[in-house]
Amino acid sequence: MTKRRERPANPQPTGTAAGLGPAGRGQLWAALLLAAILGLGWLALHRSGGLGRRATDRIGGVTACQHQPRFAATLGLGSGAAFGTAVEGVMGLAIVSAGPDGAPSIYQHPSWDDAGYLGPFTTDAEGNVFTAPVPLVSLVENPLGQQNRLLRIDTDSQVMTELVTLPPAREPSSANPFGVVGLAFDCETGSLYASSLAGSTASEELGRIFQVEAASGRLRSQLDGVDAMGLGVFRGSGGKRLYFGRTRSPELHSVALDATGAFVGAPRLELSLADQVRGGLATPRRLRFGAGPQLRLHMMDFNYSLQVAARREEREIDLRYDPASDRWQLIAADG
Repeated sequence: MTKRRERPANPQPTGTAAGLGPAGRGQLWAALLLAAILGLGWLALHRSGGLGRRATDRIGGVTACQHQPRFAATLGLGSGAAFGTAVEGVMGLAIVSAGPDGAPSIYQHPSWDDAGYLGPFTTDAEGNVFTAPVPLVSLVENPLGQQNRLLRIDTDSQVMTELVTLPPAREPSSANPFGVVGLAFDCETGSLYASSLAGSTASEELGRIFQVEAASGRLRSQLDGVDAMGLGVFRGSGGKRLYFGRTRSPELHSVALDATGAFVGAPRLELSLADQVRGGLATPRRLRFGAGPQLRLHMMDFNYSLQVAARREEREIDLRYDPASDRWQLIAADG
């Protein structure tokens, strides 16, 4: 039987779940409101359908097939359960849910912390979860050379295994401890897109964006010389494109995709956000497409060092899609 692990919030678990004391409860619910600096936040595990819009030939997102892991239904989780990488004091992935008395508890499969701290994650149509190691405060749990891997959590067995190690442009060094920092899934082609900063430095842009076959881990195509973080696939009036946020400037870029999901041509600049992010918060770390169609950018500071892990500050910028120009336009920026 899979065990439920107690984490640092409280050394005395109750029952089969790791319960939290009063202080830990406050910290945990606060953590639910915050996404990990390089993670994608939380996936609610009690939804009645896909995570995105229905995939059609019309304008919109391409994530309607995404589904919660099948193992979620077998765990007997309470309402409001969430799956993510942002639990303060917990290494790896974890599920937070409310127990019978309303107190939050943490569930973690034994394999979910085997790769150290994790960052972005996404799911496919079967509920398999894909994620990647991301160092936080130090490299003790995430040694150099281990950050350019894609990991897969099986939708039935819960076991986390390595899907593929992506080829870096250059071997990693202490000048930049990061590898994979962004993930996105395309239901129509079964493609997993991963952005990697491996090999880059503060002065050299050597990053890559990979298209990986999610079912097999086979590398299909790659885009070289691009340091990107937030990723998202969207079909506009001019066809389907992979959108991404640059790590070196407050800009949104995109690249065209063919019918197989492979990259076509050179990236194009969609828009600059320099006027909206004066004073910092310059990197779009997460892209969220919604009805409208609209796009929400989650912005953060980034400087290729572990100093960013200590910051929880984030800013949101909303965009609206214009089919006539096949471009995104600013709606509003918070703050």
